[in-house]
Amino acid sequence: MITDIQEKQLGKDSVYREGKLYCKLWDKEISVMLFDEDVTIEYAEKCAEAVNSMPPELVNAICIAAKKYCIEFCEEISDEWREELNLAVPVDENTPPADMLKCFSPIGMVVESPQDPTRIGYQLECNCDWEEEHGMEIDILDNKLVYLSSYNGESPWDDHSDEEWNYAIRE
Repeated sequence: MITDIQEKQLGKDSVYREGKLYCKLWDKEISVMLFDEDVTIEYAEKCAEAVNSMPPELVNAICIAAKKYCIEFCEEISDEWREELNLAVPVDENTPPADMLKCFSPIGMVVESPQDPTRIGYQLECNCDWEEEHGMEIDILDNKLVYLSSYNGESPWDDHSDEEWNYAIRE
């Protein structure tokens, strides 16, 4: 499932592994990055399989959180900046959550060393129409959305339960 895995230089003194994954939901190829030496290819493959078999409830949760993020982001920026946004679909309270899939897409999946190798945790780094500078981060643990906000390099293994900008937990 993950193809073309190669070692790449990360800074002066370290390397990471990067491969490619076809992501079915967005019909595109994304990068897979393994920054920790002890992440096995077998574990990364399980994460890749999870990306390509997301249950509808997870996809819906991602879309709902992305919609909240987009709406709030647009409320916070200036009118001039808002007018320059090029959203794939108009986004407001009435936008069907599934339409949000047209407004963002992953460019990469990051797989860290699992705290528990029997659990599947990964991060999707995404481009999104409303936050071009920082993009969007989606962290998933055991097919549950645990974090969605601007890209901050968080981890699916962290406790995100009280983070103000985590749209995965916002009402």
